[in-house]
Amino acid sequence: MKDIISINYDLLIDDIDVKDFESKHSLSDADIVLFNPKIDEYSFSSESTYRGKKSFSLNTSTHYIESTKHWNKEIISFLESGKNVFIFLYDKEEFYLDSGKRQTSGTGRNQKVTHLVDEFHNYKFLPIKIELHNSEGKKVFIKNKFIKPLINDFPDTYKYKVYIDSNDNIIEPLILNRTKDKIVSGVIKYKNGNIIFLPYIEPIYDDFYNDEDELDEKGIIHQKKIISNILEIDKSLIEITEKSPRPNWIDDQRFLLKNVLKVEKEIRTKLEIIKEIEKKISELNVIKSKEEILLDLIFETGKPLENAVIRALEILGYNAENFDNGVLELDQVILSPEGNRYIGECEGKENKSVDISKFRQLQDALNEDFQREEIEEKAFGLLFGNPFRNIELDERKDFFTTKCIKGAEREKIGLIKTIDLFFICKYLTEHKNENFKKKCRQSIHNGLGGIIEFPTIPEK
Repeated sequence: MKDIISINYDLLIDDIDVKDFESKHSLSDADIVLFNPKIDEYSFSSESTYRGKKSFSLNTSTHYIESTKHWNKEIISFLESGKNVFIFLYDKEEFYLDSGKRQTSGTGRNQKVTHLVDEFHNYKFLPIKIELHNSEGKKVFIKNKFIKPLINDFPDTYKYKVYIDSNDNIIEPLILNRTKDKIVSGVIKYKNGNIIFLPYIEPIYDDFYNDEDELDEKGIIHQKKIISNILEIDKSLIEITEKSPRPNWIDDQRFLLKNVLKVEKEIRTKLEIIKEIEKKISELNVIKSKEEILLDLIFETGKPLENAVIRALEILGYNAENFDNGVLELDQVILSPEGNRYIGECEGKENKSVDISKFRQLQDALNEDFQREEIEEKAFGLLFGNPFRNIELDERKDFFTTKCIKGAEREKIGLIKTIDLFFICKYLTEHKNENFKKKCRQSIHNGLGGIIEFPTIPEK
């Protein structure tokens, strides 16, 4: 039997060398490699979220990145040797890793440290870039006959969890979904070997264990069927792709084929087109990120919420920016087209209303700002609140405490719900309506001293 190394895929039968994702094991001793991209919750546990996705600590992030780089390098080397890697397509899991970079703003009690994060996913270990999309199903169309025994052997247990987007045609389909418009299993030729993407088959079920907590006969048969199918697919691919190594002298000018040169030229042209498209995609992603910042009005806190509020105010026609002169730091200094000047403070709360503490902070900011020599008139105050930020909008309770509301009334400070701001700005980014912008600004100024009531959004 061939030597098989299984990464993160628990095959407990004899002769299978099972390794954890963080093990940093070498693949040089293997003939076949199996890989399960599922994130091990025990090794890589997440204690927080960011933008609705898991966010890992610096220590965990460092380990995950190191493991990803290790397997990427090992898989490339393994494929260069002409062997095959089998990927069981588990859900694509997107999350954030701590980059280790920190951004500090403000001084003293107002100092804030922002942890900068990078977006990541559990298929980064692959040496190729492919688009995977989560989509679960069982009914399929067999495109290539050598994959058929795998489906026949697991009619009740297999399922596909993702499909592969193949606009560049680098993948040979093995299995399509029922409507034949999505690839759920396929082969990509890479270096001298192949990457085979298979529908996910659970290696272990709870009822596979006997009283001694060992695999029972049913479990052993299930796992042996998985291995026998892998060996047959591996054998079929080797028979298809087996070819003598190319000798160095074959590159002599005498053997040049004009049609080959023509195709190579076309390949270079296509690569240049791809490069240009990738550049445009990168530019579009920057634009997309700028537009998506409005979503932070719904669930963010800290610096992301501050930046989202600034973007929203700009949409409403204000000039808004952070202020930090080394002594005084303000979330927003806001100037309206009508000449009104405001100081803004933002607060996001996990599971409670915005309270008097943030209100007092805004009062202090207004007074300290007024004390500046260049300021001749005291600014108006605006408190932007995003309480209960991880709860569905319809289930959120009072946005501001009673003390906060009474304080706002006494000091003529405006209280703004950031979710109201989101829907106003969503409308304005989709419809050009300068008159509505002006009405919103009037509502803010006329509503100072309480919770701002924005005008009704026009029917679309």
